[in-house]
Amino acid sequence: MNIINLLKNNFLRILAKKEIIVVALVIVPLMIGVGILFSGKMDRSANIALVSNSTEIVSKDSRIKIHVMKEKPAISDLLLSKYDAIVEEKKPGIYDVTSIKSKADKKSIKNFFEVGKLLPGDQSEQSTRGAGARIIGIILMILLMQGVALITLFPEDRNLKTFRRILTAPVSERLYIFAQGIMTFLFIFLPTYIALVITKLCFDADIGYGLLMLAILIGILSVLATSLALFFVAVIEREASVTASGIYMITCILAGCFYSFTGNNKILDLLCSILPQKQYMTMIQGIENGNGILQFKGQLIYLLIWIVVLWLLGSSVTKMKMKKGAF
Repeated sequence: MNIINLLKNNFLRILAKKEIIVVALVIVPLMIGVGILFSGKMDRSANIALVSNSTEIVSKDSRIKIHVMKEKPAISDLLLSKYDAIVEEKKPGIYDVTSIKSKADKKSIKNFFEVGKLLPGDQSEQSTRGAGARIIGIILMILLMQGVALITLFPEDRNLKTFRRILTAPVSERLYIFAQGIMTFLFIFLPTYIALVITKLCFDADIGYGLLMLAILIGILSVLATSLALFFVAVIEREASVTASGIYMITCILAGCFYSFTGNNKILDLLCSILPQKQYMTMIQGIENGNGILQFKGQLIYLLIWIVVLWLLGSSVTKMKMKKGAF
């Protein structure tokens, strides 16, 4: 009965926060819907920034769009997928390629400009990534950020000292945190899944997964976002949402949520593989390519470990700070 009362109380308090309701139930689903529709119409051709004093393009291929410019664009344009590669003409017939794609892709692009054709048989990870994995990759970062924003009642209770008063009732820290987790999960999962279903059924969008698989994948992501949110708000007492959002943006880029890049640096690849987002992206890409979810037991176990460890750490830090009288 206590858990039901906590959930009812949290639900009524959330309803009173109109800005959260608008973002969670309107803005985020709209962003997801527009992202899906836009992703389905994305140009699959590679975008190459050619830094050259000449405006004449010698080689042409339908799979490549070349943007000629005088000055070299920022490297961040590669991370944000504005360009697949930056090609600099050092002298006639000699080109230098900068890219976050694999060595094979860079070699193929270099060969295209120097010889006039792409190397055959080059299949990068990005080329095998379908619309579904690209869509979920974008949604991944949105939901992680939403998690920290939606668990707002916890830091509010902590800062206003109402957390300690709530615990004077027959409610433990674990029960309180569990109720916060359930509420956060539901507000992440339900709007997102409903937006995906409506977009898929009403607009006939190619999402790459069936409705049941979408529910499973978004469910896993929602639980991960909830655990991460609890950890961040427990550890960081001020501006947790801002800090977490910055961390999410960097780690999601490194994990290849927007653009897959591997093979350039073994140490960087190893560090990126530690990120839960990377393992999640590997799993959803494999599922989209026709594999069953149980073929990714390693990734599922790894994500479960992250979820459990983050939840336990968040709970332990909260309990420790309670004993010290921090809130």
